[in-house]
This record gives sequence, structure tokens and C-alpha cells, in this order.
Amino acid sequence: MLIADGFRNKTITSGISTLYSDKNLNPEPNSSLKQHTVLLNDIGRGKFLLSFEDMRRDGGADNDFNDAVFYVTANPIQGIQSTNIPLPNYTQTDTDGDGISNTFDDYPTDPTKAFNNFYPAEGSTGTLAFEDLWPGQGDYDMNDLVLGYSFNQITNGQNKVVQIKATIILKAMGAGYHNGFGIQLPISSSLVSSVTGTDIEESYIVQSSNGTEAGQSKATIIVFDNGFNLLPFPGGSGVGVNTTPGAPYVAPDTLHVVINLTTPTSLAIVGTPPYNPFLIVNMERGKEIHMINNPPTDLANLTYFGTHSDDSQVGSGRYYVTKNNLPWVLDISDNFYYPIEKSEITQGYLKFVPWVEADGQTYYDWFKSKPGYENAQYLFTH
Repeated sequence: MLIADGFRNKTITSGISTLYSDKNLNPEPNSSLKQHTVLLNDIGRGKFLLSFEDMRRDGGADNDFNDAVFYVTANPIQGIQSTNIPLPNYTQTDTDGDGISNTFDDYPTDPTKAFNNFYPAEGSTGTLAFEDLWPGQGDYDMNDLVLGYSFNQITNGQNKVVQIKATIILKAMGAGYHNGFGIQLPISSSLVSSVTGTDIEESYIVQSSNGTEAGQSKATIIVFDNGFNLLPFPGGSGVGVNTTPGAPYVAPDTLHVVINLTTPTSLAIVGTPPYNPFLIVNMERGKEIHMINNPPTDLANLTYFGTHSDDSQVGSGRYYVTKNNLPWVLDISDNFYYPIEKSEITQGYLKFVPWVEADGQTYYDWFKSKPGYENAQYLFTH
């Protein structure tokens, strides 16, 4: 329902009238004027459009039905019964003939593409931060590999993924290790037709002809095999690159990776970025570090699990976590001021431990610059 003029002069009011999507509840005595909503099934985007006319239709309404417009989604989209919901009748130009008018088509001249789907959001960047001394806890400064990321899952007119564009920004390497970085998608390697934009210069990575890593049942893309090839050590004091205040700063390096699929695939099957990202420790291919409870790839050396500080339990879904629920990887869908060299993350972020101990149920914004949340002297803020 909609309460017309229900908020006036900073005050909630009873409004002029209350209007419902069930037309039988609306106030007009003439049944032909009782309809106050339009509901359409935008099958291309997997959304439903709901719009209101906010004035009584027997007394001054302009009948444009655009006074409050919403879109509604569901996961799965089949959770909404759409049998009696009409499809939009696009009367505008559809240059590429993919069933999506140019007005709504992000690629109006390409029949294989229709919509951009950005993650975390268009124009924003998430952060991955790694501690690379797994299975030991190490110095826990979470700056041994720091990456910015953004993804665009491009879909066709049926809202199925045809291409993935990943922007990976290598910001810092607070370690002496020559680490690599990869991403595993939850789809078969055979669903990938080609991969471009990666940086493979060493000899320990073997790629298939489609650009995915050989020997993997799931599509695994090694984005780079040695971060120091992209972010060279500048000299000066300190260890690593862009982690020691006062040391020479190296401009971050950006990779634009494009993954083309052989067959359009639903968003639900392709999954949510950043998928299953992982660090390869010092060019030792079998030594992978993933986000908490994300599984290793087929090429991982499983003998590391359960040693030193690691409390992984292979087969039960518990991976890459200590007994105290500390992870070796952080995924933050925002910018992140990572700790300076040799400073534990707990020194810079005072709410980190309470967040971990509560399994993420409290202080979910522990990384924000809020009073009592951080100690800036331990954070790298270039």
C-alpha cells in the first residue's frame, strides 16, 4: 500500500488517502477507476516493476502511474509467481534485435550482450588483504598482498552471463615472498572460451589453451604469478612495497582481466565476485591461501592443513581458519587502510577481535574510520 503525502514537514501523517495494490480495497466507487498500481515483469533483468498512481482517480489524478516507482527482485526469481504479470511491450528501437530496447540495453548494438552487473557497485572498489605465513599465524599484519578489485558480469537479453571483466589493482606487498594471485570460478573450465589480461612470467604455472590453469576441474584463472614483476621493490628502508611509512611509494599496478564464456550461464551458477580468490605463497604452487571456509583448488597441497595455527578440517567445510576463527584473508567491499609493516591488524583496528569472536554478528563495520574503532598510527594511509 501507499500512503499519499504520508510524510509532511518532517512529520509522519495519516496522509490524504491510502491506496492498495489490491484494487478492491481502494476508495473509488467506480470499479473501472480502482486500479492504482502497474506491475510488469522485466524478464530481461529478472526484476518486477511496481508503480503507483498516488491520487484518487475520481478526483484530480493525472493517471501517469509514476508517482512512486519500485523494482522488486527475488532469489530465486522463480519465487515470484509471474503467470498473470504482463511483460513490458517495448515499442522503442531495438537495434541489435536481442529483445531489449535501446533504452534499457547497455550494449544496444551487440546482440550477445545487454546488461552490466557491477560488483561491489559501479565506480566502487573492494579490497582483498592477505597474511602469507599460513599455516602459521605470522605477524598478522594482513598486508603481504593487498588488492583492490571490481567486477562486471555482463549478461545477455536472457540475463545470462556471457563475459566477466575483472579489474585487479595490486596496491601493496608487505613481504619478501614472490606471491601469486588467482581466482577460481564455481564453473567447469570447459565453460571458459578465453582469458586475457593476466600476467604470467614465471615457469611454475601451466595454462590450458583457453587461458585457465591446467589440471583444474573448476575454471581457475591465475591473474599474476609474481607480484614483484608488477610492483617492484623500490629500495630504501622497510620490507616489501607500500607498507612502510616514509619508504618510497610505488604506484599501484592495474590489470584488466577479461573472461569469455563458451555458453551463456545464469548468474546463480557463475556465483558472486570475488568468487574464490587465493594467494600462491612464494611461487610454491601447492601452497594456497583462501578466504575462510573457501575450499582449495585441485592443485593445493593438502598436507599443510591442520598444522601450526591452521584449524582446517578437510571434508567438513572448515578451511583456512585458526581455532579462534581468525582468517588469513580479508574481503572488504570498500576501501581499506591496511596495517603498516609488522603491526598486527588488532593494533590498528580495535574492533577486529570482537568482530571475529562474534562470528561477524557485531562490529561488522570494524574497518570504518569511526571514534574508538582505529589507531591510525598503525595504518598505511598513503
